[in-house]
Amino acid sequence: MPAVANDTELTARTRSLDAPSEVQARRSSHAIGPGREAELALCCAALAVTGHRAARARELLGGGAIDWLALAAFASRHAILPLVYKSLSQTLDGVAAAEAIQPMRRQFQANALRNASLARELVRVNALMATAGIRALAFKGPALAVHAYGSSNLRQFIDLDLLVREDQAAEAVRLLTADGYVAPAGYGVGEIGRSGVFETSLAKPGSFAAIDLHWRLAEPYFPLALGGDELWQRAITVELEGGGVRTLAPDDHLLYLCAHGARHGWETLSGVCDVAQLMRAAPVDWQPLRERAARVGARRMLLLGVVLVHDLLEAEVPEEALVEARSEPAVIRAARTFIAHAADPDARGPRLYQRWSIPLRMIEQPRARIRYLAARALTPGADDRELARLPRALAPLYYLLRPLRIALKGSSAAMRGLWRADSVTQRRAR
Repeated sequence: MPAVANDTELTARTRSLDAPSEVQARRSSHAIGPGREAELALCCAALAVTGHRAARARELLGGGAIDWLALAAFASRHAILPLVYKSLSQTLDGVAAAEAIQPMRRQFQANALRNASLARELVRVNALMATAGIRALAFKGPALAVHAYGSSNLRQFIDLDLLVREDQAAEAVRLLTADGYVAPAGYGVGEIGRSGVFETSLAKPGSFAAIDLHWRLAEPYFPLALGGDELWQRAITVELEGGGVRTLAPDDHLLYLCAHGARHGWETLSGVCDVAQLMRAAPVDWQPLRERAARVGARRMLLLGVVLVHDLLEAEVPEEALVEARSEPAVIRAARTFIAHAADPDARGPRLYQRWSIPLRMIEQPRARIRYLAARALTPGADDRELARLPRALAPLYYLLRPLRIALKGSSAAMRGLWRADSVTQRRAR
């Protein structure tokens, strides 16, 4: 595998994606560009997940002063701090000064304690639901951490995700409420059955515990048909602290992770690491997986995941998958959009274009894209109802409030981006 490219090589490689070929499918076509700390964070994440990029990491560490606070901030923002710390403290031990990574060590330990607490809570809540006759599947969170990484310490997550059947969702919310969980404004039993809603959120005051309770894996207007009895029949059990919980089968979890990343415009590098690590922990049989992805509407989403893990982390992927991905212009453009975001050391989150363009490109049918665009722009969500608590008689006004809120959020993000760009220009001028 080639080393990480410099900025000139990156530009040339990115342009070469416009003419995909089997030769390109066998080599990495992307790399993190500006920012030594951003590139070092990526190298450390790749080293922890795939074992690659150790030489480049050592080169960066030996090539001049590292802004350790900036490195930690970038790693935290992309939720890869545990992976970065693991590489710096183990594989690269002696290259990175122990005192330099001491603050990161404290963050790693705090994350590990939080994760262990959430893992125990997941086991407890899962048992509580089972006693009440409610079937639940855990996904992401500690279930994915243990299944893919072998430890809850190596992922960053802030809540627990549980999937229940829609006809048991209200009962599950009432059970959690009786257990001390509280739904914030705009969430709760009232959300079940609303148009476009597929989850609700609850938190337990005075603790780390927060639960996203799903009865679907995506919004009804997002064309992902991953569900039904087959999903429950294929589920597996993973052992966490204190007991076992049911979770998605490896192939289903992989498709979900790719779809989840696409839905949100691939916000962070942690999602890419999750896909790569799950593929490493549970090697895929490509053709059946691709066929299943096509059946549930996630073919392009899976291909985008393949490109990202290969090009960013040098993960081993089936060559036929890479060839197919390189032949899809929409997949390559989406990958390029995320790479640009990941290369920006000052980015605080994906911008409006990224959040909308990537999911739209991953939807293959034109009519489905139009439905998605209209529904996402106009269908009120819990955030809209939380922003303004309107009486039932005025509820139709939410359909006007939502596009206004999206537009204001986008313009605010754009202004912050311009301010950051101006600040960078001024710093460079000095």
